[in-house]
Amino acid sequence: MLNEVSIMLLQFRVKNYFSIGDEITLDLTAGKGREHKDFVIEKNGIKILPVISMYGGNASGKSNIINAIQDMFGNILASHTYGTNKQFAATPFLYNEELSDESTECEIFFGLGIHEYQYGYKATSEKVYEEWLYYRRLSPNDTIVKTVFERSGDTIQFSGVYKNFERYNDLINENSLVLSVLGNRKLKQPSKNEKVFISIVEWAKGNIAYSITHMFKHDTLYELYYNSEKLKNSALKFLQEFDPSIEDIEVLVEKNEKGKPVYDVFTKHRGKLFPIYIESAGTQKLFELHASIATALQKKSLTLVYDELDSYLHPLILRRIVSMFHNKEINIMNSQLIFTSHNLTLLNRKELRRDEIWFVEKDENEYTTTYSLDSFKSTKDEVRADLDYGKHYLSGRFGAIPYAKAGGR
Repeated sequence: MLNEVSIMLLQFRVKNYFSIGDEITLDLTAGKGREHKDFVIEKNGIKILPVISMYGGNASGKSNIINAIQDMFGNILASHTYGTNKQFAATPFLYNEELSDESTECEIFFGLGIHEYQYGYKATSEKVYEEWLYYRRLSPNDTIVKTVFERSGDTIQFSGVYKNFERYNDLINENSLVLSVLGNRKLKQPSKNEKVFISIVEWAKGNIAYSITHMFKHDTLYELYYNSEKLKNSALKFLQEFDPSIEDIEVLVEKNEKGKPVYDVFTKHRGKLFPIYIESAGTQKLFELHASIATALQKKSLTLVYDELDSYLHPLILRRIVSMFHNKEINIMNSQLIFTSHNLTLLNRKELRRDEIWFVEKDENEYTTTYSLDSFKSTKDEVRADLDYGKHYLSGRFGAIPYAKAGGR
């Protein structure tokens, strides 16, 4: 019912989380650059980027940005179940005594239908201290902001047409989000206002935050392919782009001693079946990536978030994946891709806009900071669109490199 609802991330903001001390912001609204106008998705006059790439040295905090997004979506999706036995996902900057006792703060701006919503919270692992949801018309000119609800401590106040939702306040625990409680209610015929909460949770449910440590955990994924011949055939076609020797994919199921189904995937070479775990790590990763990418491009508007997307993948495969999100004929759902990488193949004007390239580094306080290549446009270090971005990045011009003397000099 709600899969058709298109939601696009406009901005993500986080403060006081692991290596992130001061507030950092990822902005997915397009700058004024004229390159690759065909990449940009426009809604009600708002120009939105389909891709954000992040580059930086090891231990700069790239993964922490990915994890912050993952934790926020995870809290939205599941904090209604936390009760007193599970901690809220919020970890402050640990190496500063003042910050270690403060709340983690996360906020997103996103477009849903004709409105732009602003949602966020301040929380520790034990308690949500503040939470808010506002909206305004999705337009570059409309600045009238309306309140859905505001939470401060134990007080939750709904406003306007949402006032009657206060009857659910007793259901909300101190480590549960209002949005999670209201968005996870199972309703046969939700009202227009109830659909707002449900749609946001449905969006969070599909927003995959992927890291290298999550690879090769396939139970649910294999079942998905087993139940969808169309998805399996799509995966085969996808893998054959990069390995034509794979003739077919088969998903088989057996029951274990407890009667639960156990799924296994096999690839076929020269008429014989081989378990997928003997395939290369890159082939296994492509098989795992395919399900979420195919869903995002063709079925449901999602924001996919990947740490080290390039790991195990050839640079041309990385380029192919990113190009699919830029191609409006393929990305018919206007889904978005946020990823970190060390591969410089995409660091050029043919592959990415300047506002799609972000750098991550630590400042003198060891706080993670981030900034886009587009931010250099109005400075003395202005970056022209015809420069070799990768070459200048390695020379240290943009910062975010793993050691002070760039290029080994």
